[in-house]
Amino acid sequence: MSQSLLIFVAFIALMYFMMIRPQQKTAKKRQSMLNEIKPGTEIVTIGGLHGKIDSLDKDTFSLDADGVFLTFERSAIRTVVENKDAAEVVETTDAPVVAENTKIVDETSSVKEDAVSTKED
Repeated sequence: MSQSLLIFVAFIALMYFMMIRPQQKTAKKRQSMLNEIKPGTEIVTIGGLHGKIDSLDKDTFSLDADGVFLTFERSAIRTVVENKDAAEVVETTDAPVVAENTKIVDETSSVKEDAVSTKED
């Protein structure tokens, strides 16, 4: 009897740490993101609209999307766009040139000719 009770309690504890706890962490992270938003912050809404926060109320905010001002619920904010200046600069290198005077073959012309010849047959 006590062994089955122990297994049941262990199962409940496992469920808590595997499912409920990560959800609570995600909710805290989202709430902290929403609390840190201020006018001028660039965001993306759940509908995919990009813009800057113009004004904030307790439950709503006004979004400036290139001169168009829209009012949304605060819960409509999906993500905060990171500062573009802080983006990592990626360096590119040019690919080496294999041959300077390589003849370019137009393979599509032979395919088109084959298609025309099969239609006429």
